[in-house]
Amino acid sequence: MAYPPLFTIAYLVHSDVPLLRRTVPATLDALCRNTKHDYDLVLVVDGAEVAPIDEIQALAHDTWGFDEVRVRWRDRHRASGDQANNIHTHLSLTKSRFLITVEGDVAAFRSDASTDLLDAIARTFNACPGLALAQRIDDHDCWQWALEEVGAPLMPGVRSVNRVSSHFLIYDTYRARQVIETAGGIPGDAFHDDGTHWFNYEDWLSRTFAQPQGPGIGYLDQLPLRVYHCDEKTSPGSAHYRRDLATRLAVFERRATETARSSGEDTLA
Repeated sequence: MAYPPLFTIAYLVHSDVPLLRRTVPATLDALCRNTKHDYDLVLVVDGAEVAPIDEIQALAHDTWGFDEVRVRWRDRHRASGDQANNIHTHLSLTKSRFLITVEGDVAAFRSDASTDLLDAIARTFNACPGLALAQRIDDHDCWQWALEEVGAPLMPGVRSVNRVSSHFLIYDTYRARQVIETAGGIPGDAFHDDGTHWFNYEDWLSRTFAQPQGPGIGYLDQLPLRVYHCDEKTSPGSAHYRRDLATRLAVFERRATETARSSGEDTLA
């Protein structure tokens, strides 16, 4: 296999192993099935002081086929604000041109069985020289900070939008690094989140990359992929999710079934 691989896919996890047993294989199959490109699989475990490290590591190697497991504790050099900031702030995987990050309670499903998803992503970035950061998230209607267009499309099928969610991100690492360095680096100690007021990694990323201050955030409308956060809001319009395992598992099953029916596939891995 070629080195360095064109893609690094980093799954960012903490616990909820029963959910990971569903989300991880489904998402890796959706992204990597039948691709012609080399990719490196990295499982990143944050909050290792309370995470089921041994179980996760065994699954990563023996069941899911990861190439690397990274483990981080939260007792030193911890990013402020929401706990998810820590895993994103310390993630510096730049050996590949493209980095896809997926949080553990997120699942991706194909809406077309034949497309080489990684190749479609690479071709999109190649055709759009200014594109440094892209996303696809299909259940954004529940967000308090609404997803909106902020200008003309970056190219056909790639909307320029105002924000990202840290759930599922695609970086051109070389281009993104330039934008981040110009902004003075990721301000890991400036994040805050008291449950009512917050400024977290995804907020900073959005403000740094969105037009007009940045090169633009690409929403990949035409990518034949469906990406869902496996959770529900505590109530309509709330900023907070339920975060309980039963809800997350139920949402995963519902989204898997919905996508399978709409795509005409009988089963999803």
